[in-house]
Amino acid sequence: MNNINPKTMQAMLGVVGSKIGMTPQELQKQLESGKLDSAMKGLSPQDSQKLANALANPAMAQRILATPQAQEIIKKLKQ
Repeated sequence: MNNINPKTMQAMLGVVGSKIGMTPQELQKQLESGKLDSAMKGLSPQDSQKLANALANPAMAQRILATPQAQEIIKKLKQ
């Protein structure tokens, strides 16, 4: 996760957090502590794998954040 710039990381945390019912701060705390159980239990197995892949691949994270859905959520988070 260290390869992702902070703005991208915050946006990604916001997008993922909104999908699983967590604030970006809660999700970041889960990720940093390595305890993803509560963060992942709200996701399907496929979505859990997608999240793991996105976190491991900055280019994929950028593509996800470029989607219209992610941009809408980012826009709402900035308000």
